[in-house]
Parts: sequence; C-alpha cells; structure tokens
Amino acid sequence: MKVLTQVITDVRHSLQTFRTKQKSAEPTTTSNADEKAKYEKWMKDNKLSIMIIKRSIFYYIKGTVKDNGNAKDFLSAIRQKFLESDKTEIGSLIDFLSTIKYNPVGSVRDHIIKLFNIYTKLNNLGVTITGDFLIYQSLRSLPKYFNQFKTTYNEQKDKWSVDELIIVCVIEEGRI
Repeated sequence: MKVLTQVITDVRHSLQTFRTKQKSAEPTTTSNADEKAKYEKWMKDNKLSIMIIKRSIFYYIKGTVKDNGNAKDFLSAIRQKFLESDKTEIGSLIDFLSTIKYNPVGSVRDHIIKLFNIYTKLNNLGVTITGDFLIYQSLRSLPKYFNQFKTTYNEQKDKWSVDELIIVCVIEEGRI
C-alpha cells in the first residue's frame, strides 16, 4: 500500500510539474548538485507525463504524432492534429447537412433527428447554425410528396421549433 501511495504521489507531482514548469536546463560540468537534481527530477516527470499521455490517447493517434521527448511539445502536437481534424469534420458535416435527402426506408422523425444531431455537432465545433436554418433545411430535404406540407409551412406566420416540426412531419407522414 505504501508503494502504491508513493507511485500516486509521483504521478500527481509529475503531472503538476508538466503543467506548470518549463524544462530545466541540462546540467553542465560546472552545475552544482541541486541543479543536477532538478534536471533529473524534471526528466523523470517528463518521461512519466509522456507515458501517461501515450496510454491515454487512441493507438491510431500515437503513430501520427512525433514524440520528441518533451511532454509539452508532444501534447501540443496532439492538440494541433485535433484542430486540423475539427476543420475536416466541420466540412464533412456541412456537406452532409446541405446534401442529405430523406430516405423513405426510415421515418421522418429519424431523418429530422439525424439533421438535429448534425446541427448540434456543428454548434459544438463553433459553427453557429440557427434553428430556423435547420427547419428550412429539414423541409428542403423532404421528398416531393411533402410539397403541400412545405407550402403550408411557408404560408404560416409562426415559426416552428424542431420538436414541433417532428410532430407535424410524423402526422403528415402518417397521412401520406
């Protein structure tokens, strides 16, 4: 139990050191014992931090990021990969949202919920899409046999929420 407590304390200290301290200067022949000890401690903390990071990320990310032996640089490289990945995901989601069409094999409810999930993902990625746009995009993605329904919506003064759209579409789908 005492060994486990010591390991946990070392890991906690390593992670705190990793977050707050810059790399210690490498000791030279003129360095004193305290400077050498600080460098050795930093090296131990850095190696432990890299090990924790590597064990915490998916295997397919490990191979795409170069480990130069510095935990802060390694984490920054991972962060950069995810920024690029976010841009790709945003583009894919916008393409999907603008080209998706209703598949009659499923239900209208499932279709609109799928669009709402894309809308939510885009908003979480920092792309602001209004609920009104989602309603119009949802209506636009429905097939021709919903045209009368679309016309009815466009003639109304009131705007619907996503929940209202789902309810009315399910009723219309049952009618058709």
